[in-house]
Amino acid sequence: MSIRYNIINPITLPLKKNCLIEASAGTGKTYTLVVIYLRLLLGLGQTCDYYRPLKVTEILLVTFTETTTKELRSRIRDNIYRLRISCYCGHSDDPLLAALLSQITNLKLAFNQLLMAEQQIDEAAIFTIHGFCQRMINHSSIQSGLIFQPTLLTDELNLLKQVSADFWRRYFYQLPENVALIVQKHWTNPDNLLAELLPYLYSEAIIICSHPREKNESIIDRYIRIIDNIDAFKQQWCAIEQDLLPIILNINLIHLLKLGYSNKNILYSWKKISLWAASRPTVDDEIPKELELIKYVVIQASNIMQKHELQHNLLYKAIENLFLNPLSLREFIVILAIEEIRKYLAQEKQIRNEIGFNDLLIRFDSILTSNIGNTVAKYVRSKYPIAIIDEFQDTDSKQYRILSKIYGLATKLSVLFLIGDPKQAIYSFRGADIFTYMLARKLVADKYTLETNWRSSPGMINAVNKLFQCLPNPFIFSKITFKPVVAASCNANLRFVLYNKHQPAMQLWLETSNAVGVIDYNKIMANQCATTISNWLIAASANLAFFENNQGKKILQASDIAILVRNRNEAVLIRDALTLLSISSVYLSNLDSVFKTTEAREILLILEAVVSLEQDNKNNKIRCALTTRLLGCNAEVIYKFNFYEFHRKKWITEFNFYRKIWLKHGILPMLYHLITRNHIAELLLGSSGGERSITNVLHLCELLQEEASKNLDNEYALVRWLSSNIRSPNENEKNQQLWLESDRNLVKIITVHKSKGLEFPIVILPFASNFRKKKLSIFHDRKKYQYLFDISNSPNSIKLADEERLAEDLRLLYVAVTRSIYHCCISIAPIFHGNRKKIGTSDFHSSAIGFLIQQKQIGNAVFLRSKLENLMDRAAGDIGLLEINNNTKSLPVVQKEGQKYIDIAAPISVRVYKSNYFDIWQITSYTGLHKIKESSILDLHPNIDVETAGDNQKFNNKEIKELTPHTFPCGALAGTFLHRLFEKIDFTTIQIDSTFLSTELKNYNIDQCWLPMLKKWIKTIITTSLNGTKLSLSMLDRSILHVEWPFLLTVKNIVKAQEIDKLCKHYDKLSALCPPLDFLPIKGMLKGVIDLVFCWKKRYYLLDYKSNWLGEASSAYTKLSIEQAMINNRYELQYQLYTLALHRYLRHRLLNYDYEIHFGGVFYLFVRGFDIDIPNKSIYICRPDKNFIDRLDKMFNG
Repeated sequence: MSIRYNIINPITLPLKKNCLIEASAGTGKTYTLVVIYLRLLLGLGQTCDYYRPLKVTEILLVTFTETTTKELRSRIRDNIYRLRISCYCGHSDDPLLAALLSQITNLKLAFNQLLMAEQQIDEAAIFTIHGFCQRMINHSSIQSGLIFQPTLLTDELNLLKQVSADFWRRYFYQLPENVALIVQKHWTNPDNLLAELLPYLYSEAIIICSHPREKNESIIDRYIRIIDNIDAFKQQWCAIEQDLLPIILNINLIHLLKLGYSNKNILYSWKKISLWAASRPTVDDEIPKELELIKYVVIQASNIMQKHELQHNLLYKAIENLFLNPLSLREFIVILAIEEIRKYLAQEKQIRNEIGFNDLLIRFDSILTSNIGNTVAKYVRSKYPIAIIDEFQDTDSKQYRILSKIYGLATKLSVLFLIGDPKQAIYSFRGADIFTYMLARKLVADKYTLETNWRSSPGMINAVNKLFQCLPNPFIFSKITFKPVVAASCNANLRFVLYNKHQPAMQLWLETSNAVGVIDYNKIMANQCATTISNWLIAASANLAFFENNQGKKILQASDIAILVRNRNEAVLIRDALTLLSISSVYLSNLDSVFKTTEAREILLILEAVVSLEQDNKNNKIRCALTTRLLGCNAEVIYKFNFYEFHRKKWITEFNFYRKIWLKHGILPMLYHLITRNHIAELLLGSSGGERSITNVLHLCELLQEEASKNLDNEYALVRWLSSNIRSPNENEKNQQLWLESDRNLVKIITVHKSKGLEFPIVILPFASNFRKKKLSIFHDRKKYQYLFDISNSPNSIKLADEERLAEDLRLLYVAVTRSIYHCCISIAPIFHGNRKKIGTSDFHSSAIGFLIQQKQIGNAVFLRSKLENLMDRAAGDIGLLEINNNTKSLPVVQKEGQKYIDIAAPISVRVYKSNYFDIWQITSYTGLHKIKESSILDLHPNIDVETAGDNQKFNNKEIKELTPHTFPCGALAGTFLHRLFEKIDFTTIQIDSTFLSTELKNYNIDQCWLPMLKKWIKTIITTSLNGTKLSLSMLDRSILHVEWPFLLTVKNIVKAQEIDKLCKHYDKLSALCPPLDFLPIKGMLKGVIDLVFCWKKRYYLLDYKSNWLGEASSAYTKLSIEQAMINNRYELQYQLYTLALHRYLRHRLLNYDYEIHFGGVFYLFVRGFDIDIPNKSIYICRPDKNFIDRLDKMFNG
């Protein structure tokens, strides 16, 4: 009997009865939810619906993830605001808001109600199911016996590992060697055991086993029983096997030859069993696999030869007992472990006063079934008279029991709305239970659905409809039906166009061979996927790949493409294939722990070297650190470290410097110095996967700083903490999960599970024909929907479990194809699993896409092709077919006039696509423009003066005759040190604090002998007139200046190097003398930090310090030499960008701002040239032309 649904109109839907809203992907379930929410807030339709307006604190909205709760809260807030403004205006162009307005009789009252709702939205009762249960438990804590509130344990994995290890010690450590070897055969350590048990520890599955554990039965007891059974069988076999063999062989000749059993096979197996039966004593519970054959032969013989009365034969009974009713030590241990680990886990959490997410459901469920259950349920209904459960298809038995006990019967005072789509129930690995949903649906009288898809093109909708109409029950279970949807009229013009041809909405990629193995299939389709995307992007660069919509056409971009995979391994295959064709991608579902990365292990080696300096007499720790990719040392550096004392001391001094920084300032400053001094960002970004690596480094730096800020004893404790996490990473900890390395315009790779709820212009399913048959018998009874776990893995149980696997695969396929707006590519093939010969019928029918296309039937490649032709005929052009093989000529590359097409896809595995396609939008800097080959990590503020002459010097005075600014050490560290001083000192204090200077010298490992000179030098700099007037740094107090002023300049237009270079050279005399700029076109953001911005006499100035070494005396710092330094390093580009940033800032902050009046100019201080006797000589002063700044501003922003 089919289920009857009413088409829902959210504006007129009755709100007085419990109801189920079940609708397909893209039809507007969330939209409907929001409309119901708005109606409840305003009490619209009171004559037939809910009796009064509600507050946001009275409408319970439950969903299943934190992310979804945030999205729903935001969406509801936006719609409350829009409806409120419409009430104020009295009209709206939005059809939804207009329909709601038509039902509102008092606009002023509605406005006030919505204003209050908007103000209280952060208090709205929008929770996850666990959050809701936690709040209710807290409320009823006294009645339920929870006087002290337990701490919520967000991740139980570490505790589970501890409990599993405890079980391992208690039960396995004392086992005799023979039994321990059997355990070791199944599980090598506690983690292996836990990995097998995890699916069952939290489930309510009823365990089925042939021999349940008897009271007080131990592992040894079960082992002895098994060995006794095996020994009994061996005795019976040895007693009669000689007499029985001729009879068996005779029966085989007459009756069993048709079944494929030859005397040779039987005789071989018989001898193997005889050898095993003769071996004594029995110590292992393993039974020879050859006994399977003999068992089958003997049982078949008993059915055929009644006259021999073989069924009464002792051997037959022994075999039947051994195989049909086996005693298993592994089965016994699994049952024991599940019981004991559950018990230990509960005890440990009780001792710690902790509670897990699953415990929240269990505890609230138990409260509702206790003697205070009715009181608590009544309280919940009074507090939340309306409950809306979103994504209800992801419920489980505990969650449903809770909801049904509270809202099971609709009353005048409480109503339950269930919203979901069983076709999108794909989270069984989280405990979601589609069978619970099917049971719950029976108990709801009013059922509604939505029939219009607002997401996809008509062609895409028709293709999906036809695919899932291949079978009457495409989702296997008759209670999960497929109802075709129709396209929204506003989407009638949506199409994907390639080379001026409309593409079929769904493109099937068929591997044309008669048979293909899984590995070959994956490689072929990964390459096909990458090649197709490559050609699309090339076409897009010539405006020949675009989307048609109501607004015109939109050129295809890399970010429009989403590749959907099932797991990390598939993602790696795709990323590798894309990388071969120089296509950048991002994996959005990477939940690996950062502690699993190479960068984590290398940082550990470096930190171990830093903390072990005093104990590491042979320098082995430093030697290991030098081999890391992060430090970038080649073989020559390591060789010199090993054999040259000078180089060895240099590195020891370097690591000693890091240790001092760590002890004085902490781990993060030390890591900062490590990164900058060794140019780690430049090294990594210049290598393959560099962006991923530097992201990991920064992530690890943050985690180390976060941990160091806690109560760790010392630096050794921090190293131990890092080492421990590397040994046992926890992927469930969100702060450990890998950061996204980039949010640029990249091809997206995402798992099907994570893609749910999202939409993409183009979707590719490169491995749709893959599947993994179930190996464990965990399934549902088909009548009562009980959750069962057959620990013996009987064939019938495995069959039922695999049927549920296929059903979920079909739902995953549905979710995947319905993510697409314009176009979807699906790869198919006559795929063969395992090692069987690739002849005849394939395993394609066991995949979700194969189950549909081949209509549940088994077939070969010819059969598959016939079914594909039938499907394409029914789709009327909306489903296309592209044949793929190793010699496939894929889509042609864009042709320019006078050129022939070049096929980059032949051969797929060798040819590498090198296109001019790149991602424009980025965050760059002055350094990124000026030194395009260096890391964009370096900002506009050159804290590391990579352009200063000379390398880092050893900070000592052995060869220095006179201590002056000109003999002060050069290089990156010295530049950082000087910038640090100017950042910290108070300019108005003429006498610089000696203690402060001394401390900074120590921090940077600079000899204290420089202290007197530094005091005089800094005093000279801050007291020298900047422009020949009274203006000097000493005149600036903190109220009129900003040190280290950061900024971000928006660049809305695409700016090319030639354009900005031409403009600069036209207006600036220094730019005119510079070599041409050379960088890739930019669009996005320009970032930077200005050393000093200050206000003097109502005019604003910017100032930058330069520590460049221009000569051995002040006489070297002439106007000409300073200008030459500005030209050589293109500092004029720097101050031009600085000026634009400050100009934009002042324009938005000052009333009646005028560049000519308010902007004073630019000062560049070459600090090494400052001399009391020669004032102003080493200062470069300018003020860019206003027209120049205006044109530069317009070039960037249009």
